Amino acid sequence: MASGTGWHRPAAFSADARALIVGASRVGERIIYWTWIPLVGILVGAFVLFPGFVHPVSPRASAEAVVAFYRKDLSRVRYSMILFNWFGVALIPFVLLIAERMRAMAHRTPVLRYCVIGVAGGAPIVFLTSTVFWLLAAFRPERSPDLTVLTNDLAWITFTCGVPFLIALFLFLALAIFWDDQAAPVFPRWVAWFNVAMAVAVTPAAFAGLTTSGVFAWDGFVSFWIKNVAFLAWIVVMAMVLRRAMTRHADTAEAAA
Repeated sequence: MASGTGWHRPAAFSADARALIVGASRVGERIIYWTWIPLVGILVGAFVLFPGFVHPVSPRASAEAVVAFYRKDLSRVRYSMILFNWFGVALIPFVLLIAERMRAMAHRTPVLRYCVIGVAGGAPIVFLTSTVFWLLAAFRPERSPDLTVLTNDLAWITFTCGVPFLIALFLFLALAIFWDDQAAPVFPRWVAWFNVAMAVAVTPAAFAGLTTSGVFAWDGFVSFWIKNVAFLAWIVVMAMVLRRAMTRHADTAEAAA
């Protein structure tokens, strides 16, 4: 409201109004938090539905074998990839909720939280890109076998080797937890070591493009099974510790806003 000397500062929120705002914020966070259950459901559902995950297509497979794979299970490939598309979308709010909890950490800079926010946008793009390539391989099964092999390779290499965003996410989060040296940290110290272990587990997959056989190939035990199981375990474990952090640090996070 204007006066002869200029504008007055707006009145502060009353205690009741502030309580309503905080309560609404917490309801929104709880809604976002529970998206981790459909997130896991989509991941497991796409994994079971897509025949290329149940029995990964070998990078040594001939062009005829690759084409036969898509023609045999054409509908399953298409519908599983449409489903898998939504995994990348559902992953974003879950990771950003972790970043929101990081506001209560005892850091002098918000850079680590910004880094987590950045990779939260990058990692889902890798999943979305790989699903598009699988859809392209299945879109015209009558096309030249060489083109089908190319799009199949693009899908598998993108999906398997595109782990730098995940590695960065795990390490940024681990570093933030290590530096959160307050009496009651947002996440326990063991969560930092867990994230370091997850980074180590998925790193070998980055080199799947260098070989067509063995445990490091895209269908190998390390690059496929260890990487994917580790990522699923990360979602579940972080959901558990995030729930506790939301309960313990809700007031601190709101005060920092």
